[in-house]
Amino acid sequence: MNWLDWTIIALAAYAAVKGFSRGFIVELASLVAFVAAVWAGIHLSERVAAATGLGTDNAALAFLVTFIAVLVGIHLLARGLTTLVDIAQLSLPNKFGGLFFGIVRSAFMLSVSLNLLVGYSEGAFPPTEVREGSRLYAPIRAFAPVLVPALEETKWVRNAVDRAKEELDRVIDRSDR
Repeated sequence: MNWLDWTIIALAAYAAVKGFSRGFIVELASLVAFVAAVWAGIHLSERVAAATGLGTDNAALAFLVTFIAVLVGIHLLARGLTTLVDIAQLSLPNKFGGLFFGIVRSAFMLSVSLNLLVGYSEGAFPPTEVREGSRLYAPIRAFAPVLVPALEETKWVRNAVDRAKEELDRVIDRSDR
């Protein structure tokens, strides 16, 4: 195990504690909201860009607007349901369920982050030797694309990466002069 594994374990432990404190309903809603927000952002961001007049140049901003709207809507619904569970005196089962779903949600978010990071850096980060020495990297990275296969085909991510690379090349060219 290397630093990447320990980082993943630390984030999962933090998510477990946070999940226990927030409860099953909020954690489940957070997981569903994150998956739904990523899906909605991928599939609806072009429509949101057209409807809001953002245009194709601001596809990432349209993704962000869609993503946040879905997250907020589902979160508000979850808070209302948690109040009902507390009234029904089911707080302890709610807390232990939250522990489990906190770990699952953090694994999904780590997976999305690792996929975007590796795609952006063209596999340069984390370094190859770190990835190969890690026991948790491969299963965590594979987790999100199983749930949301379109994540690997997202146009705006590819476009953003291409734009960032072009800008980096321009900066490097300027510094060479």
